[in-house]
Amino acid sequence: MVFTGAFRAYKGGRLNRQGRTTVLWALASASLLLLAGCTSKFTQSAPHRDASGAPPIVALELRRMIETLAGDIKERNLYRPANLALAQAWIEEEFRRLGYLTVRRLPVHVKGSDFGLAQDVTTWNIEALLPGTEPERGTIVIGAHYDTKVATPGWHDHGPPLPHRLGTPGANDNASGVAAMLSLASQLKDKRLAETLRFVAFVNEEPPFYQTEAMGSVVYAKMLRQEGLRNVRMITPETLGCYSVRLRNKRNRLVSLFGLPDYPNYVAFLGNLDSQGWINQVAVPFSERSKIEVRTLALPELSDKVAWSDDWSFWQVGYPAFAVTDTAFLRHDDYHELNDVPVNIDYDPMAEVVWSLGLVIAKLAGDGGEG
Repeated sequence: MVFTGAFRAYKGGRLNRQGRTTVLWALASASLLLLAGCTSKFTQSAPHRDASGAPPIVALELRRMIETLAGDIKERNLYRPANLALAQAWIEEEFRRLGYLTVRRLPVHVKGSDFGLAQDVTTWNIEALLPGTEPERGTIVIGAHYDTKVATPGWHDHGPPLPHRLGTPGANDNASGVAAMLSLASQLKDKRLAETLRFVAFVNEEPPFYQTEAMGSVVYAKMLRQEGLRNVRMITPETLGCYSVRLRNKRNRLVSLFGLPDYPNYVAFLGNLDSQGWINQVAVPFSERSKIEVRTLALPELSDKVAWSDDWSFWQVGYPAFAVTDTAFLRHDDYHELNDVPVNIDYDPMAEVVWSLGLVIAKLAGDGGEG
């Protein structure tokens, strides 16, 4: 069987995310394989046993962070370098104020002539490290991109950059993911964990940098591989803020065949086939703790178009990775638009997703209690 991607629907959650136009190509191709006799699998988890809900402060903090990035700073990319620098400084300060992380900037070198920039540029990934008590057990990377898409001829990823126009302020894509990552760092700050956690804010995920050597997560994943780190697993929070019914003109009808229905009452864990075990390892305990349903999808890498976000970079060096997402343009029309603004984020269900994910990460990383 050529197509062996698996979907699993778990009861117990809610949703969020950003998507890429290119994933539709994969879904369309896979649908033909389904019609040829392949089927997708759905499995339901046991009823959740610990769905106590996120504390109210989580939603308030998510709102504060998203309003800062997408409301105060707004568009942030190498075509808006002053705003990008403000975002970098703010994220670094958010990490440092937690008081328990080792924070550093890691350079990402960009050849300007490849992207219509006046000169070569050095920009930054921002890493916050929490060493584990048994680091040999492994590393979990929680990474989200903080840049936003420059204006192009359309909402999709095609066409040249048009920096003379306004690009998206990027509340859902991907201030929501950065806020989720920072919230997880706060949630886990008093834990004694056996495994090492690396919280990373990635630069240059959006086009025209996507899947190039200038993509921040590509640089970071290669660095980990060159350092010889083993048992690295990665999660990227990506477009996490939409759980209400919106206009869905961008949605492709085929995706319902793959267990991603149009009603936005779930969060999706999306990755490649090699990451399926890691996806399930997180999804099962998530479903037992979350009030939001989770659905999983693992697709074969038929081409480089089968990808969602920064998880792709980790696949390239052999590390399992997946995106936690509301499915972005598959759910709403704000994706890559000027109206991707903080007021359109559904903060309470997003908080449920983030809080439940934090409980699961603590368990998987070997929670030894309060530090």
